[in-house]
Amino acid sequence: MKRLACVLSFIAAPVFGQAPPPAQQANPAPGCTSSAAQLEANKKVAMEFFRTNGEARVALADPSYKQHNPAFKKRAEDNKVTDYEEFKSTFLGQGRQGGPGRGPAAGSPPPQGNPFEVVTAECDVVSVIHKNYRQDPTAEPGKFYEVFTFDTFRVRNGKLVEHWDGAVINPPAAGR
Repeated sequence: MKRLACVLSFIAAPVFGQAPPPAQQANPAPGCTSSAAQLEANKKVAMEFFRTNGEARVALADPSYKQHNPAFKKRAEDNKVTDYEEFKSTFLGQGRQGGPGRGPAAGSPPPQGNPFEVVTAECDVVSVIHKNYRQDPTAEPGKFYEVFTFDTFRVRNGKLVEHWDGAVINPPAAGR
């Protein structure tokens, strides 16, 4: 049986490509406790990220900031800078509110979304679920559908130290 498993692993390896990187601990440390006031303070820091931009947004991040958004990570690697340096460059250079995909669609504007549909905190981890609207690509212009996205932050000592979201690396736009 062991021999069969070994043979199968050699056959399956090329089919499935590279193994994913080892999982990282995203949950709060076992036994972690926070007071209600600390949980609210952590939520406030995470929500402030979406209310500010420029220097005020950069001031929210700790120099140890770690990013798990693959597009952001790729930019940092391509630019040979740390996650924190890429954070600074992105938010000082663009002065944008929110993130990719949060602006209005072409044509009539979408209904107003809710940047804080759900906000939860456990110890040092805060998750924000955003409600937005996107143009329905199968319908006439001006017809939108509800979409929910998330951002999760680790907050320590009043600073953002880690971030996760559902972003992907998109292919280049046609004609590039």
